[in-house]
This record gives sequence, C-alpha cells and structure tokens, in this order.
Amino acid sequence: MIKIFGFMQTVALAALVGVASLGQRSLSHAEQFRVALSTKDFGYLPLFVGMRAGLFAQENLEIQWIVVNSNVVVTALLAGEIDVAGIAGSSMRAAARGAPLKANFFPYDKSLFVLMGAPNIKRVQDLKGKVIGTTGPGATTEVAASMVLQHHGMDPKKDVTFMTIGGAETSIVAMRNGIIQARAFNPDAAYIMKKQGFTELGVLADMGPWPWAGYSTSDALLANRRDKLKRWTRAMVKSLQLMLNRKEETYKFAQADFAHARDVIEAAANVCIKAIDPQNPGAATDDAMRKNIDLTITQPLKLPASPSLAQLVDFSLLREVHKELGIAGRK
Repeated sequence: MIKIFGFMQTVALAALVGVASLGQRSLSHAEQFRVALSTKDFGYLPLFVGMRAGLFAQENLEIQWIVVNSNVVVTALLAGEIDVAGIAGSSMRAAARGAPLKANFFPYDKSLFVLMGAPNIKRVQDLKGKVIGTTGPGATTEVAASMVLQHHGMDPKKDVTFMTIGGAETSIVAMRNGIIQARAFNPDAAYIMKKQGFTELGVLADMGPWPWAGYSTSDALLANRRDKLKRWTRAMVKSLQLMLNRKEETYKFAQADFAHARDVIEAAANVCIKAIDPQNPGAATDDAMRKNIDLTITQPLKLPASPSLAQLVDFSLLREVHKELGIAGRK
C-alpha cells in the first residue's frame, strides 16, 4: 500500500505500487486490478475479506489497493490510473457536473457510523443544547448525527450546534475536553471508545437505508473492460455473502487486517454485517439512491434539481452478477 498525495505522484509511482497480497496468490498471469481507498478502515472490510478468502484470485485478479486523496481520485479514474475508487461520493459529485463517471457498487445498504457521546452523555436526549462534532458542514458525520437525533424526536437544526472538529483522534480529544459532546465514528473506533467509557448513542445500521462505502469507476472502463470489472464485482458480491454466512471466518480475516482486540473486531464486524442487504448485495434501491443523492450532492452543491440516477449510477454489471448467482435483487 502506498499513500498518494497528488495525481502526478500517482502517475510517477504507478510502477512502484506493491501488490497488497493479504492471502492472494501472486500469479504472474493474474490481471492487476487497482483500487483507490480514502484510508484503510472498516468501511472497506468486504474488499479485504475477499482478498484473504482468495475470491479475487478465483477471478484471476490480483488486487493492488492504494490510499489516494479524495481530491485527486476523479482525475486518476478519468486517466485510467485506477480501475475503481472506494470514494463514490467524490465521483458522484463530479458526475453531477458532467464527468463520465458512475458509482457501480455499494457494499452496505446502511451507514456504518455509530454516534458516540462523551462519558457524561447517557442518552440522545442529553445532547439538547450541546455541541456535536463533524468533519465539515453537510458532511456524512453531520448527516448521521442528524438521523440519530431525528430518530429520537429531536430537531438537529434547533436542539444542537454542529462544529467542524476534524478527524477521529482530534474529535476524541475534543470530547474528553468538553469542547464537543458527541460525534459519529466508524464502528471500530466507536467500540474502542466504548471500552474507554464513552457512550454508544445510536447505530446507523439500525436505522433507515443509506447506501454506504460505495465504489465508482469510469464510463470508459464500463464500456471497454466490462469483463474485468464484472470479475471484480462478482468477487465483491461473494465476499458480502461470505460475511453474511461465515461470521467466524469474517472475524478472523478482520483481525488479520485491523489490529484491534477480539471484542472490538466482533462488534465492528457485526455492524458491517448488519448493514449488508442479503437480498440485494452491492446495490441500493432507486429510492435509497435518490435520498442519498439529495442529501450528499443536490443539497450541499445547491443544485436546482437532483441529477438522474442514470447520470450518476450504473448497476448493470452488478445485475448480471446477481442473475448468475441466483440473487433476486430489488429496485
């Protein structure tokens, strides 16, 4: 894995990117498949499970995963430097402005975020009049916190104040110091915090649909390398099925990639498993996608109208895989 901080570095380092083997058989004849991630976290667990289970090797693919800043992922996709990016939000915003990109896979039907409160916050209602941290105005951390508040009958616009506070580590310090009283975290960070005395206030996977941790690709790859992309898609669907049906194996694979205590691994992995739609793995319903687009694209970009699903999303290969595997899917 290599951290890429600019597109020119992506190009310059292309020949130097190491294969993240993670149990993959390094086969000289396997086709390389490059995946850009924003960071290595539990949101990408299906990718790592698929690698360790050998599902991509079965499709004659050797995965290279690279950490890429979200502000260069669009350029890298368009230039063909990467095959898919696990940063669908950036690609969909670019597609809304006309870029030839599509979201093509959503491992989770629901958000993985867990709203955590400071130790003195015992229930959601205790947040009235308090400050909730976010990664930025309108960011998914703010949307997630708002969903929990609304679920408990509170008005996020009137009952709390949102403050941009930064990343997870900064936010934890801010919570300890009383600067903020809550923030939404990825599940592994959340359950580490819970062991340290912070309060679990809400698990988004227990709430309504919210397509999560999506991947995107270019229209060019969808048109010209469909077989390659379909093999990756098939391996990803099988990885989701493995997570649903073989929990112990999932825990083992997660433990190998994320150096957390076993109880944290199990709790975080269980949130991921709960967020998968077993009837529609890798996809999202039209209604859920439209709500996602409105919340994360139309409103933040202040667009006069929401872009069509066809402009931003292409599940055609996924539907073919579902049919081959006997999965009914849902629209």
